[in-house]
Formats: sequence, structure tokens, C-alpha cells
Amino acid sequence: MSSDKSIAVIFSDFKNDHNDGFIMGIQNQSNYYGYRTFTFSMPQTSELYTGNEEWIYSLIDYNRYDGIIFVEHTFSTHKCLIPPIEKALRENCNCPVVVIGESNMLPNVIGLENRKNFEKVVEHLITVHDCKSVCCLGGEKGIPDERIDGFINVMNRYGLPCGEENLLYGGYWISGAEAIAKDIAYGTVEKPDAIVCLNDEIAYALIKQLFFVGLRVPEDILVTGFDDSPYASNPAVSITTLTADTHFCGQKAVALLHSLITGKDTEQLKRKNHCVITGESCGCGRKSKLNVRAKFDELHKQEIADMEFRNSCFEEKLYKVNSQEELSLFIKNHKYLIRNQISVSVNLMRQNDENAKCIFLKDYLINGETAVFPVTAIYPDMVSFGPIQNIHVLPLIFDKHICGFMTIGYAEPNVYTLHAKQFANRLAIGVEMLRIRQQYTEYAQSQKNDAKPDVSRHDTDTKKSAAAVMVINKGSITKVPLENILYFESGEKKVFAALKSGKYEIKQRLFELEEMLSEKDFFRISRSTLINMKRTVGYKNGFNRTLLAVLSTKEELHVSRMYGESFKKKLAES
Repeated sequence: MSSDKSIAVIFSDFKNDHNDGFIMGIQNQSNYYGYRTFTFSMPQTSELYTGNEEWIYSLIDYNRYDGIIFVEHTFSTHKCLIPPIEKALRENCNCPVVVIGESNMLPNVIGLENRKNFEKVVEHLITVHDCKSVCCLGGEKGIPDERIDGFINVMNRYGLPCGEENLLYGGYWISGAEAIAKDIAYGTVEKPDAIVCLNDEIAYALIKQLFFVGLRVPEDILVTGFDDSPYASNPAVSITTLTADTHFCGQKAVALLHSLITGKDTEQLKRKNHCVITGESCGCGRKSKLNVRAKFDELHKQEIADMEFRNSCFEEKLYKVNSQEELSLFIKNHKYLIRNQISVSVNLMRQNDENAKCIFLKDYLINGETAVFPVTAIYPDMVSFGPIQNIHVLPLIFDKHICGFMTIGYAEPNVYTLHAKQFANRLAIGVEMLRIRQQYTEYAQSQKNDAKPDVSRHDTDTKKSAAAVMVINKGSITKVPLENILYFESGEKKVFAALKSGKYEIKQRLFELEEMLSEKDFFRISRSTLINMKRTVGYKNGFNRTLLAVLSTKEELHVSRMYGESFKKKLAES
């Protein structure tokens, strides 16, 4: 047992209030018993999620903790990760483990009462609104879900038809809802009396899309949700829903784990009795008044946070960082973007490194500091820093390249926000760009020093790992090999990389690219253009004796008189 009482939490991803409830319940009860919580999760953000964020779970040193909570229930869309995690817990973990969800390998399991609670929503539609045809929307076909089981139970209990046509699978995301709304409008799916959705987010998307295709809720069709998330209280059509018991489930898991650790009897916690919260989506309307002021206050806080993130020029500054010391200072100056935190640390490492560099950022340090320590001594400052009670560990991954991890410390029960996700993902991109920039610098320096054996080896490594640039494509960041770049061009205070498929914005300045790529056959031909000599096939004289560089794509670029002779010489050498 560790000297500091601590619990590790294995979580999939924070997507909505339904999942957040588990962590808030775990943290509240853990703090009550005097445990710190360390939550390991994957901060997925659409395009930047590349399938390697699950590496964060391999960082867990089970010997550091008094107990483990595995929230298996949150891995519904990552079923493939459950067996290896359970196997690692069974074979490598000597401390007690509690599973929230289901498990065939581990004995101590806490389950949600999703089936029983979901049945209440379905019964409301049948008994109060006399619905005869009801469909269930959400989930993946072939993947068990207690909510779907509850729907089938109620339909059978009341003798109503419940075949495959009543189960409208569409995943756990809004795209399925949008597709079903169009199918109903076009007659592909027969319009039922009501649709009961697996969560409020799906219900909200369905209501919105039904409106767009000309169907009204509740006049033409009734819709219900589940979870009692903020979507249920939307100002357009409030959604009939029911509070999921996730918070209590998290508390119950900690109570069981505490009894396994201490040998004491499990504390019996009082469960709240939840009932259907009626909304306008089924025609009942809300029975209780909404706390409008509280919702406006929360919305105002979110707007301020969004504004701060936009005004920080986060990406623009990050992509200009030239050293780890500058990166340390950058993180220190921008950690205020992560709300409510009291400590942030960043560890830049690779999975197989013997040692890792860590940027310590704590309030009592005057400047961000850099130190080297063994990978096994993960986040050492977090354990010793008294006020930190709840910690989230996020991986830094880009393009399947492991940059390291970021830890965020909170004094009170808290869940990291979307801005923290963005912070981690953008930081991973910035670290990758810094790595590429430094490799170019090292390569150029080695060329100057004429260290032939080392240069040969390093040049091979550089071509494999560093001969690329980051371009912005439809809001996401993509790595493009240098050989595919025709030229770089600046204009309108931005820099673009020209490819056969078009021009894409990049974050480096043109003079920075010139310094980085001087040994890579890129050559400046004008104040605003840096050309790839390997993609240049010749030159010709244009109108008024101007010099034009001809590319392999037959595109012609203006060469200014200042660079004309040196360009011809460079082309001859190439």
C-alpha cells in the first residue's frame, strides 16, 4: 500500500454529463474517505483521434495505488480495449479492483440500474400517452445494452409489437438520429407513435432533424431521452427524460473498494429515488420550474472560457516555439485556459524511453522547470503536492506518435473540460512540430561539422521521421511529406504549402521554413515564395523579360530579379 492513499480510475472518454456522473461520484466519495484519485482517460476530439490514445493505460503502475476502479461501462464504443485492460488488472494488479459495468474476469462488479430506469420512460409513453407503436433509437446491433433490454421487456409486458423494425440502431451519436429522421420523412421507416432514445443528446438531434424535415414534436411524434443532461432543458423543446444513476454508482464503487482495502464492512449509501422528468417532447411539459438564472450563469462562464481560448492565439504562439524551455514557459503562461486547475505538468517522452523529460508547473515554482527522471516515476510532483486531490492524466498523441502525457490537478471534485482536451491535442501537435524543427536544426549542424559517419546515420533517421510539414486541412492537422510540397507561398499574413491537390495553410513563417529547409533543396525565388527544386524542371523568360520557374506540374512561378542568377545556378546543381 502506498504512503499516500490513492485510487486509480480507468475511464474511456468524457463525452457528456452521463459519463461525468461516474467520475464526480467517485471523486466525491474518495475525497470523503481521504483518497486521491488519478483518472486515466482518452481525450478524443474527432479528427485528431488516431487510435493510439489507449497507450495511456499502459502507463499505470498498479503498485502505486491502494485500489483500482475500472469504469467498463464507458468503453461501449471501445469494446476491444476491455479484454487487455481486464487481463492486465488480473495478472499485474495486487491491490483490490472494482468494476463499474460488467466483467467475466474480475469478481467485484457494480452495475447501473439502467434497465429498470429505462423501463420507467417507456411505460410513461404507453400508460400516460397510450402509444401503441414505439421504437427505440440508439446503440450498436450485436452489442448488449441494458436500456434496449428494458425497452423490450416493457413492450412484451404490455403485449405490444417489438420486432427488429422497432429497434432503430444508430450508434450512440447524433448521426444515427439524423438518418432516422430522414428515413421517417421519406417513408423508408414507418412513422411510430413515439421514439424512445438511449440518451438526451440523441433525442435532441432527432427532434431538431424531424423539425427540418417537416415533422413536429410532440404534435406528430413523441420523443423521449435518458440521462437528464443539459440537452433535456434546451429552450426549443424540453425533453422528457430520467436521471441516470451514475453519480450514485461511482460512490457505491468507492465504498466497496474502501471496504476491500480496509477490511471493514461496506458502507450502505442511500440511493435517490428517480422518477420520469416530463418535458414538452411528450406533450406533458415540465412540472418543475427550470433554474433559468443558474443556466444563464453556466452559459456565461462557458462563453467567457471560449472567448479566452480564442483570444489567447494559442496555436499561433505554440507553433513558434523553438525549444523545450520555450515550451515550458508557453505552458506556464497558458495553463489558465484550463479552468479550475491548481497544477499542470507535462511529460515529454516516448513509450520505450529509459528516461523522460518532464516540465513541472506548480504554483509555488517561479518558472517552469525541466528535469530528467525515470519513466516509472510518473508525475512525482502530483503525489507530494498537498492541495491536489483529484488528478486527470491525458495522453499527448498525434499521428500515432506518442509525445507524452499531461496531468491536471484539482483541489475539488472536477472533470477536465473540452478546452483541456483541445489544450492536450494542440500541445501534441506543437511538440511534434518542435521535434521536426529540432531534427532539421541538428541535421543542418551535422552537415556543417562534416561528421560523416554520424551525418549518414542521422540523415537516414531524418528522412524517415522529420521530412514532413504540418498542414491545416478542413480544421484538422495533417502531416505531409516534404517531397509532395511544390512550393511555399506567403500572402494575407498567412503561409501556404502548395500541393497538387491545392494550397493548405501552415503555421511556420516563410523565413523559418527557409532556415529549416536550406539543406532540403528548397530555395527562395522571391520575397513570398520558397520553391522545391526537386519539383522544378526548368525556367523560361516571360513577359517583359521576367524569369519564370517551371514546375513538374507545368505551373509557372515568378522569380524576382534579386534571386534570378542564384536560382539558375541552384537549378543547374540540382
